[in-house]
Amino acid sequence: MIRKRRAKFKESSENSESDASVRFDWKPDVTNIENLILETSPLPMAALEGADHILRYVNSAFCRLACKTKDELTGKPFIDVVPWEGCLALLDLVYSTGEVQIQIEPKKNAEAHSARRSYTIWPILGADDHPAGVMMQVADTTQFQQRAIAVNEQLLLSGVRQHELRERAEKLNAQLRLEIADRKRMEQALVTSEKLAVTARFALTMAHEINNPLEAITNLVFLLAALQTSPETQAYIATIKDQLQGLSRIATQALKFHRDSNKPGVFKLNAVLREVLDFYRPQAERQGIVLHQRFETDGAISAFRSEIVQFVTNLLLNAFDATPAGGQVIIHLYPAPRWLCEIHASCGYCLSIADSGSGIAPEDRARLYQPFFTTKGERGTGLGLWVSAGILDRIGGSIRVRSTRRPGRSGTCFSVFLPVEQAIFTPLRCRQTE
Repeated sequence: MIRKRRAKFKESSENSESDASVRFDWKPDVTNIENLILETSPLPMAALEGADHILRYVNSAFCRLACKTKDELTGKPFIDVVPWEGCLALLDLVYSTGEVQIQIEPKKNAEAHSARRSYTIWPILGADDHPAGVMMQVADTTQFQQRAIAVNEQLLLSGVRQHELRERAEKLNAQLRLEIADRKRMEQALVTSEKLAVTARFALTMAHEINNPLEAITNLVFLLAALQTSPETQAYIATIKDQLQGLSRIATQALKFHRDSNKPGVFKLNAVLREVLDFYRPQAERQGIVLHQRFETDGAISAFRSEIVQFVTNLLLNAFDATPAGGQVIIHLYPAPRWLCEIHASCGYCLSIADSGSGIAPEDRARLYQPFFTTKGERGTGLGLWVSAGILDRIGGSIRVRSTRRPGRSGTCFSVFLPVEQAIFTPLRCRQTE
């Protein structure tokens, strides 16, 4: 194959001798800056033509390396005048492929300081972009040069290592920023916890202090009832007694909340809802709010009754605060759909409390359940929804909110899932396989 390529390029060279772009005219001329650079180069360089690698130009350094004059070298095949081992195959490879090749001679002895030649050969292209010849540059690779190469390799490895260290430093910096952010959140949580602790202590103190006048008022109402005989007055006194009992329950609950160890009881949600609605219906009437209720089930669950009353009251009062006069508040109790039971792994009930108020801004919805966050200004404490979410989380329930502020259709709906005992629940996928 190499013989055929040589013959082919030799023939093309003979047929294109008149083409100046293929001809080799490498005689040094001081007026030619390129030839002057080649001639004065300390590296041995030579130009070879055709497949037989005829030497057409050699510089002074090449002559010294080959130990021959220019007349003895030019015009003759490379293999006849410079019998360097391995060069002919390398020249053939560059001439046939047109690719640059670099090769270092193997060691001839065990001496570390022995010189070795390095050959760099690249093609010279003719008018048809085929190699018309090759250019050769020779260099001695000594122990110093080998050390320089090793130093360069170490510098390259150091650069890679520096890049790795920089990446690691960036990762550590990112982790540090995350830790700083976590620490700030922890500090904020600590401040919030301290506020909650202060609020709890204040609430307990107030509940304790309220108990004393409540007992006195209760006794006075009892004495007053014996002095009044008219039915109308007796009805008013009975109402006062009921309100005083409610206040007493709230104060007692606040005092015992932190140490309440009673077991949850089974009760019906519809009965609790009716009690709460009956209690707050007069307030709705005073505000001009129309109160609707719809109960599709009795909603028997096992939970702390006082906690259920607490979060229902919080949601209902929030609806009252958001609803203007002439608006509506709707309370709806119904069995939870199967997909929602699947999510909570328990059967249960849904309680929705909807109002026709002004709605909640989108940027405020993500903060609704944070402690001390309120949209009511000085009128709100920011604890109602936070406490309600905590109660639902303890019993395995959940709360969702949907709200819109579109003119004429504004309003908010809180949907609460209340689970029953999980022991009587069979997941939907199990029911389908039975």
